[in-house]
Amino acid sequence: MVFRPTRRDIDPVTGEPTAYALWDRHEWHSRGECWLWCGRDDVEVTWIGPVRSSGMHAALYACRACLYELDQRVLEVSMRQDADVLPMTSRAARPPV
Repeated sequence: MVFRPTRRDIDPVTGEPTAYALWDRHEWHSRGECWLWCGRDDVEVTWIGPVRSSGMHAALYACRACLYELDQRVLEVSMRQDADVLPMTSRAARPPV
């Protein structure tokens, strides 16, 4: 069985976040620094995990916009990996006779 993530956080009709969006699964701090793409300070952030660089460790925080971008990139990679393992023709899906 191949896992195929879905984009349940976005309403397909309106393109807006749903009530049970990604944001609800995180504990948000009212003020902090985003360590990802935007680099903004004094913005609402959430801890997304530890980061290690040059043998040092730190807590990695992201704002909503950057976390959404990260989520989309992970989703795209997962979908590409799934596409690589799925058979491309119906002939390949049939058991040998």
